Amino acid sequence: MKIATIENYDEIWSVFKKNRDIFPHIRADYLKREINKSNVIFDSGVIIVKGVYQKKVHLGDQTFEKGTSIIHQIVNSERGNGNASKILKKFLDESNDKVILTVRKSNEVARNWYNQLV
Repeated sequence: MKIATIENYDEIWSVFKKNRDIFPHIRADYLKREINKSNVIFDSGVIIVKGVYQKKVHLGDQTFEKGTSIIHQIVNSERGNGNASKILKKFLDESNDKVILTVRKSNEVARNWYNQLV
């Protein structure tokens, strides 16, 4: 998997800007910060912004231990080409940690896609 570098920023930012309807909360400073922390994968036009919990975290009725990985965002620069599924599966296969993913209840497209993968 290819970790994004700051040289990829303009291309990555343009993908998020094209998808403002899905990612209205993504800001340029956040994206640059995550790239600089090596928390952004940019492979085959697919962007995954990830993190690792530094302490035990409670989300709703779930508890996640320190070291649990979380996928904050995933977006494909070309919807429907299958790359997002391939890169996400590759990410999960290569991860040695427990990985969680959250999605807004209103994002039916993403929820359906995630459910097809499991």
